[in-house]
Amino acid sequence: MATDGWLARAQRARFRGFEFLTDGHDARSGRRLVVHEYPGADAPLVEDLGGKAWDWKLNAYFIGPDYDLERNGFLAKLAEPGADWMTHPWLGYLWVRPSSWSVSESNERGGYCTIAIEFVPGGEQPFTAEADRVDVAFERIGAFSDAALGDFALAQMSAAGFASFVAAVQGKLDILRNVLSLATLPLTWASQVINLVAGVKADVAALTAVPGAYASAWRNLSNLIGSGPDDVDEDIPDTNRPRVIRRLLAVGPATAAVKVPGVAATDGAVQRNLRAEQDLRGRLLIAAAAQVALADYRAAEDRDVALSAVLTAVDGALPAMNDTLFQAAVSMRVALIDALLAQDLNPTVLRDVVAPLPATLLAYRMGVDEDVLLTRNRVRHPLFVRGRVYG
Repeated sequence: MATDGWLARAQRARFRGFEFLTDGHDARSGRRLVVHEYPGADAPLVEDLGGKAWDWKLNAYFIGPDYDLERNGFLAKLAEPGADWMTHPWLGYLWVRPSSWSVSESNERGGYCTIAIEFVPGGEQPFTAEADRVDVAFERIGAFSDAALGDFALAQMSAAGFASFVAAVQGKLDILRNVLSLATLPLTWASQVINLVAGVKADVAALTAVPGAYASAWRNLSNLIGSGPDDVDEDIPDTNRPRVIRRLLAVGPATAAVKVPGVAATDGAVQRNLRAEQDLRGRLLIAAAAQVALADYRAAEDRDVALSAVLTAVDGALPAMNDTLFQAAVSMRVALIDALLAQDLNPTVLRDVVAPLPATLLAYRMGVDEDVLLTRNRVRHPLFVRGRVYG
């Protein structure tokens, strides 16, 4: 289509995948009123039968030596039965049916065609499935983990530097193994993770010789840590998840330079490689912590602590990320907030307890689990609960 003069000022609309030019629109609606005039009565009776359906009128323009081909294609789209979405240049998306149209043509401007169309509401809109917030969050976490592998590379090191690098990485893996050993984890999951950490530690020298292999090994470890709570039969209680998350994030990236003993302490390549390894490990542990945080919580306090810990770690790591990783991290952050804050954890029952009562009895009377009652109300002694109690 030409784009000079009045044609350049025309707006574009779209219907059933077919784009056309238009210069204005009309929309009409109202009330369906019936006026009854009775003999001998001065005041009529007005009956309201409800609202009128909207109708929209648009002119579609096709111009140029081949306008007839576009005209025929568009008329075929209008003749298709049923409703569809129209991208209206002024009103946005409208679910409509074309009810009538007329065609006028002229040989001016090299030949053009005007199709005046009247649209009416399309009726009941088709069902569109809404993506589950938790599924979206898991997908964004996976995308962030994949992006974290993209920029991992190691500089060439001397033999002494490589030995120091391997020793420092093994020390970090020992710390991670000890942290996971001290956490209260389901036995099956803890055994799987600790065994994989030990395997990575034993193969650090071979894995770091091929940086991609080391990054993939950490990706597998991160995925096992993050998905473990939901894959094993012994689930982690939601009250324990904040503690596990804090332990994971504690072995993430640090702001201080990594120290290594011996001559490698002054080797710039070793320092750069340790920083790269530390960034990779920290980012993948953030992803693992985000996966652990995705759970059904019974108390808002546990959920908020878990979410806050992950968000703080993400925000602290953002400044050092490249553009691709930054966008993936922000998307993961938004999805995690959306998924967890969608949970309705507001207390629905409250009671003022004058005489101290055992938490077990109160939980039974208020129809809530005792653990939730203790956590939500920060009970100091479960045998003597008094004051305002939320169920």
